[in-house]
Amino acid sequence: MAGGGGNRPVVAMHWFRKGLRIHDNPALLASISAASASPNGGKIFPVFVMDGDCYQIRKCTALRANFLVECLTDLDANLRACGSRLYVVSGDPVEVFPTLFNNFGVTHLTFEGDETGEPYALKRDETVLNLANKAGIETKICCSETLHPLAGGYVTKIGGNAERVPITMGAFQGLLSRMGEVPKPVAAPTSRDFPDQDHSAYEGEMLPPKKPTDLPWPRCPRENVTPIWGPSDCRNLKPIARGGESKGLARLKEGMKQTAWVASFEKPKTACTSLKPSTLAISPYLSLGCLSPRTVWYAISESISRAPASVSKSKPPVSLHGQLMWRDFNNLIAHSANNRNAGSWGVMEGNPYCRQVPWSKDDELLNAWKEGRTGYPWIDACMAQLKAEGWIHHLGRHAVACFLTRGDLWQSWEEGAAHFEAELLDADYALNGFNWLWLSCSGFFYQYFRCYSPVAFQKKNDPSGQYIRKWLPVLARIPDKYIYEPWKAPKSVQKDAGVQIGKDYPKPIVEHGAVSKENMSKMAYAYDEHKARMEETKGKGVGKGGKEPPKKKRKKQMKLK
Repeated sequence: MAGGGGNRPVVAMHWFRKGLRIHDNPALLASISAASASPNGGKIFPVFVMDGDCYQIRKCTALRANFLVECLTDLDANLRACGSRLYVVSGDPVEVFPTLFNNFGVTHLTFEGDETGEPYALKRDETVLNLANKAGIETKICCSETLHPLAGGYVTKIGGNAERVPITMGAFQGLLSRMGEVPKPVAAPTSRDFPDQDHSAYEGEMLPPKKPTDLPWPRCPRENVTPIWGPSDCRNLKPIARGGESKGLARLKEGMKQTAWVASFEKPKTACTSLKPSTLAISPYLSLGCLSPRTVWYAISESISRAPASVSKSKPPVSLHGQLMWRDFNNLIAHSANNRNAGSWGVMEGNPYCRQVPWSKDDELLNAWKEGRTGYPWIDACMAQLKAEGWIHHLGRHAVACFLTRGDLWQSWEEGAAHFEAELLDADYALNGFNWLWLSCSGFFYQYFRCYSPVAFQKKNDPSGQYIRKWLPVLARIPDKYIYEPWKAPKSVQKDAGVQIGKDYPKPIVEHGAVSKENMSKMAYAYDEHKARMEETKGKGVGKGGKEPPKKKRKKQMKLK
């Protein structure tokens, strides 16, 4: 990124969006470098726009909004430690940027690119780039959201055709092995790297938000905004993680001290009913870019190198490195879907990787699921944790997603994805869409005859139901024998436990054994219809989103226990 021409000093503006960090931030460094190299006193203005329509704010609970506020506060503190600061404005970037360009005298603009093709971000970025071009502003976009760039890395390696990306994890690992070494993360800038700049002219102006209610509403009509929350919802928040780059780096550093655990980590073997996370739980920091995936990758490598030689080392895709591979794979699939059909990722219709399934729509069932009122304690406890902490273990996510869709309620995965998008601290456009396709058997995973039991799945891992008792205190005194099926407890047992099933805690809204078998038949029919459509459109490039399901029909229900 060149410096200013002639006697014109460089005024660089770095636009923070998701990469809310100063470490391993090539786009930020490009702005700093251009400003510092200016022979006539360059300047840099790090900017964040509180955009009510962006993915981070459009659908969010008070918990998720608070996490963003904490991230911005921490980012500002880290920049101030370098002699700079964060400038925060509110509104549509398309409308506020021309004013900022003019007021700051911007000559250079940098930002981290969003390669997934998320519809709003794509349109926003194209418009902002056009505005910058018309204003004569030099722009630079860096791709550091994944281990390797998507378009300029993975897609280029396979010949430049985004329709030919790997559609299985095994195939993706093969592609990754041909990409060469993961680029080393770049160091965080220090005060010596930033230009000597006086920020006093804006003292007290454009400061980070102090509380969740400082964030703007989405620009759509208020009756279309969901979820709705206010100041009372912002009290006594207890998230699984506090926001910010500093917290993320500290959590990563602490986790890497357990070298034997890091080296032998296998995600399927972690405990989803433990009262504290049995994983690193750094996903919220990755979702907002408080942690760089490349920084995490090399931290894992360094930790493994210090592990005792006697430790049996795990391998991808279940290892910690494997979790970062899954993340890149999901991002690449989202990129491919939107490249093939713009805006198709995250929805069923038009999504080249999604089978069309005729889901039902029942608001009563959907709301019971969202609010943890299904009558199945394991499912309801997971939903209670999600609401309280903004996080649940991946196996808990699997269970509640299966229950909502193909397992029990036969509701659309789009409804579940939208709810997770609002509630999860680690909500991620690419990962959320991929996981819901997988868990609903709409894409990538087709063994619909394998169904998570809302009773048996975790019974052997947590026979006393300590996880349920924590998140559903109404059932705290129910004997172990009935903790997963309290409706089977005799009236006398319920009375002794201080709970009346059907009044204090709901009876099951469906009978799992019956509806799960019925739903398998529905899914088999949907797969038959999909196969018929593929035969009709053979040779037109339709339906390349995954392999055909196993030969049917397996009538016997298989439970994941």
